Amino acid sequence: MRRATRQKWQRRAWLIAGLVVLMAVIGVWVKSTAPRRAARATAVRIAATQANVTDITNFYWDTQRESYFAVAGKNAKRQPVFVVIREKTKQFHVLRRAAGVSKAQVEARVQADYAPRRITSIGISQRGKKFVWDVGYRTNSGKLGYVTYDFATGNQVAAIRNL
Repeated sequence: MRRATRQKWQRRAWLIAGLVVLMAVIGVWVKSTAPRRAARATAVRIAATQANVTDITNFYWDTQRESYFAVAGKNAKRQPVFVVIREKTKQFHVLRRAAGVSKAQVEARVQADYAPRRITSIGISQRGKKFVWDVGYRTNSGKLGYVTYDFATGNQVAAIRNL
């Protein structure tokens, strides 16, 4: 009788401990993703209200030099566009996607030129008067690399290897 009671108690204790650990993991995850969710909400709000973009399909956050948000969607004429927003000032620019290279083309170029183990980040930002794709990647040896491509032409602007 005592053994059965002890086993029930132990099962309940393990179940409660497991639930506490699960709740802690969920809490840490929610807290750690809060900045990205807030940034996405801000970018989507600006794109929808000020740039009249609908059907938002993707969000990019580039923090290489200055922080830029980019939202992919469609304008009032149903043309695919990017809305590039400077986080600090909330100023935005609308770029037609057809006027530049796509994310897939940039990823393919990085794969061909650098053969990374994986691409860790990709985003659109503004450098001077140009818009660029910034790509971060990890090499097969575990080192970091970073490459920038011109949005309009697809030409490489800068590269940093083996960090």
